[in-house]
Amino acid sequence: MAHRSVYSYAMHGSRIQARSALPLRLAAAALLCSATVVLALPVDELDPPLSPQAYEPMSDEVREAIGNLVVATTDAATNEAITGTYDEAQAGLVAGADEGRNMGTVTTEVGPVNVRVPIPILQLPGMVYGGLSGAAKKDMQEFRDALVEDIANADSQPLENGSLALDVHRHIWGLPQVDARLFAATNDLPEETDAVLYVGFEDFKMDVQKTQATLILTAKAVIQRHSDGMTLYSRVIEYQDTDTLKNWTANDLALWHDFGNFAAHYLARELAGETFYRALVPSSIEPRASASAKADKKIEHRYVSKTQSPELAWEHVLLDRNPDGTPADPIDAGDIAYDLEIYDAHRLVYASRQIPAQSHVVGIELPCQTYRWSVRPTYYRGDSGDDVTYGDWMRRAPDEAGALKGRNGLIGRNASIAPAYTQDFAELDIRCGKKKR
Repeated sequence: MAHRSVYSYAMHGSRIQARSALPLRLAAAALLCSATVVLALPVDELDPPLSPQAYEPMSDEVREAIGNLVVATTDAATNEAITGTYDEAQAGLVAGADEGRNMGTVTTEVGPVNVRVPIPILQLPGMVYGGLSGAAKKDMQEFRDALVEDIANADSQPLENGSLALDVHRHIWGLPQVDARLFAATNDLPEETDAVLYVGFEDFKMDVQKTQATLILTAKAVIQRHSDGMTLYSRVIEYQDTDTLKNWTANDLALWHDFGNFAAHYLARELAGETFYRALVPSSIEPRASASAKADKKIEHRYVSKTQSPELAWEHVLLDRNPDGTPADPIDAGDIAYDLEIYDAHRLVYASRQIPAQSHVVGIELPCQTYRWSVRPTYYRGDSGDDVTYGDWMRRAPDEAGALKGRNGLIGRNASIAPAYTQDFAELDIRCGKKKR
């Protein structure tokens, strides 16, 4: 493998993703739509979450045929008023399905097909209602009203189609095997465009059971061949998290804001990965202890460090057989590098890329608290390493409750403990003892 420099960075600010300052991206981002919300009417029942299903990746044949890619979101009309009687509790299950969803969308011509586009920021307020009693009813009402006010007054929301397209493009941009550009759907596409990757948020649902509220957000990617508009691949991914109504509403909706950030973070990565950069390489990857990050004796996958710059370590083993029993393609260990990320409860705080070994000393001093961390392998293949793909982020094995649902998406169990995205990552507990005088 050609020499590649390891680079690390600490993250600052409230957003999980750091935006690039490249003029091209900023100019493209300005083309993408932004809008306020329209209140959809409630419907009677909640569609069930996506059921587990076998992963169906985009074929290598399709990938190899796409050298010039445009990432786009369709243009949406702007609705400048929030309407409806959301201040009155209504009977029924909290839901967001076809009737409500359709009221908050516009149909736009994209090539030879019609694409239904959710209006940013989805149709959240109209899907938040309930007819509960007692304290639960009061908590439900407060949560609903707080969401409506937050969405209406926010200057920037992570759950906009334009933001999602920008993040998806950022994950694909830089892959040597594809030239990816970001466009608004209203722009004339370059003649050399092979395909267009349309991305957008698909649906939002909320299910309330007594005092518990489950939020479910889905996003969709559709790849169309530019020459004839034929759909080459499509994928819907789901992100789900659960907590009490009181916790969702506490501290000025802090948990809701974390949900939006982490959902957008996860969904963008999944849409980009399942279309262009994920490698289905049979392997196992597990965290392991180091001299400065020792395994907790009681809790599996928790590592304790008394230094604020510990060494994190993992073991990555390539398997010789695919899940179907066929021989796996051989990969030289020298053609593998690793990406590492560390999160606190709200955001990414540290990342390092292109790590050549299966360990890394954190390059900053982390404040004394508990973090979640993970790594993923990067595979460089081809004669000059010009075929770059990524493996999955290291996670604990899903339990019987279904922490992971096949490859449909991600389910969190308790958002106030950790977001769904990091809930199954390894833990890092930085413990600072009292300094001696």
